[in-house]
Amino acid sequence: MTQNEYNLKGIVFDKDGTLFDYAHVWAEVLSEAITTAFAEMGKDKRKHQRAQQAMLRLMGIDDEGNTLAKGLVFTHKKRVIIKRYLLYCLRYRIKPIKAFRVYLQNIKNSEALVGERLKDLDFSMQQRLFEKLKENGYRIAIITSDTESSSKTFLSQMGLDHMVDFLSTRDSKYHKKPHPQAFEAFCSRFSLDSEEVAMVGDTETDMRMAKKAKAGYTIAVLSGSNDKRVLKRYADVIYSDISSLSEDTRLFPVG
Repeated sequence: MTQNEYNLKGIVFDKDGTLFDYAHVWAEVLSEAITTAFAEMGKDKRKHQRAQQAMLRLMGIDDEGNTLAKGLVFTHKKRVIIKRYLLYCLRYRIKPIKAFRVYLQNIKNSEALVGERLKDLDFSMQQRLFEKLKENGYRIAIITSDTESSSKTFLSQMGLDHMVDFLSTRDSKYHKKPHPQAFEAFCSRFSLDSEEVAMVGDTETDMRMAKKAKAGYTIAVLSGSNDKRVLKRYADVIYSDISSLSEDTRLFPVG
């Protein structure tokens, strides 16, 4: 994508894997949710340890706590999710509907654990970046597939909530990513042209939304899916994480 003729005035961030390293926050939470789910289904811990580890890898976390690009948490393709989940259940002889319900309930119940995990992390870099964006007149949006309750918990714990102008979550009225409706609603609310808005995300879904919305600048980070091979098809630039945004000369022109 070539340099657009508009000055950037808005920026859209994904949340998980973009504002922070996905594995640092979610690996422990997902692992505990899966372990608890197996226990509630009456599965013997030692006998089903391989199945639990396989479930964690299926979600997108390897045995060392690193992210896996093909994890289900990094895709929004329903057919892919259903197919891979059912194949997993068949292989490990697990009842898919019961397992899914128990797992979702445990993820929902894990909000307190996430809150405690966030207290141990330093988000001063993110705070400085958002402060710099606001000082330069940017409107800031968060478009995430997480729930509204969880998203607000994250943003509050990170000390970013008061700087966010627009929040779209799984519970919002907008179509889910990669549909550009939430992006377009942000632009409409603040009278921004789509080419005046940058998009920052860590997954192909984020990049596809930016393309559909005709974002003026698309930035990919490797702190989530870490799928550089796919991300480079869409992104104008790829960074290891959002710490590099403070020195990005398209976001903050020199002179």
